[in-house]
Amino acid sequence: MLDYVIYGKIIIDDIELADGRIARGLLGGGGPQAACGARLWSERVGLVTRTGADLTPGQVTALRALDVDLQGWRKFPGIPTPRTLMRYDGEEYLTGGLISSQEDWTRLLAQRVPLPPAYHQPRAIHLITEFPEEPMVADALALRSRGAIVSLEPLLANMATAAWDCMLALVRQVDLVTPDWPSASAVAGSDDPTRVLEAWSRLGPAAVAIRHGARGSYVWSGMRDEAWHVPAVPVDVVDPTGAGNAFGGGFCAGWAESGDALAAGCRGAVAAAVLIRQVGLPTMSTALRDDASALMEPALASARPM
Repeated sequence: MLDYVIYGKIIIDDIELADGRIARGLLGGGGPQAACGARLWSERVGLVTRTGADLTPGQVTALRALDVDLQGWRKFPGIPTPRTLMRYDGEEYLTGGLISSQEDWTRLLAQRVPLPPAYHQPRAIHLITEFPEEPMVADALALRSRGAIVSLEPLLANMATAAWDCMLALVRQVDLVTPDWPSASAVAGSDDPTRVLEAWSRLGPAAVAIRHGARGSYVWSGMRDEAWHVPAVPVDVVDPTGAGNAFGGGFCAGWAESGDALAAGCRGAVAAAVLIRQVGLPTMSTALRDDASALMEPALASARPM
């Protein structure tokens, strides 16, 4: 049985780099990126995702190089895997978007992906979704009723108010929530990180981590009613794609291991740093995990109470 289940999309990315070059056809999406973040801290991570049958050998190799269980990967012939153009502003927030067919995207997302038997008793499941009523959400909440931790990365951008209301209702049913700063501050109606954390803490999760790009993250523990600012780990940023997703996977695993929001936030920050040092996904290895462990001490030392 697996300890951690990650649910998120696979997307093929064309990434516009800071120097203007475009790296084309890279395996991306929140699913693999969050799985990478969790895999840095655990050997027992599984990915639930869906694609077409059109991944290239190189893209499949990149997915397998994460060294996570792929029994939850389902391929649907006749539906292309979505593609995006990733561009970023000065705050490292995405300004690009989907470049393949919206109809194909909708068709692929409509395909149900069941949890394999080995995924039925995880310590935690991390959901990356903009659909609070999709079947995987119900599956995750069923796991929670049997003792699993449910972690949610809510994708709120471009949502109608009614959809926001449904997503916030879901937040009230999960243990951990890791929104990005634009969404979190919009829901809270404030640009003050302390007030934003307070607003999300009132929704009921045991821990909140708000991801603020290059500014780091703000984390709160319900158990201790304490909050910290965790700065971004200082590394040379080559490609910011997926940093927030990696943070969420790392935060989920860190919380399940420690029950400590600060330690979990630092694991998330380290996972993000590991991801952004190269273009695309890294290859998982003992050396990479040792490197991540070595970054934990300076990450903890840099965190400050709020």
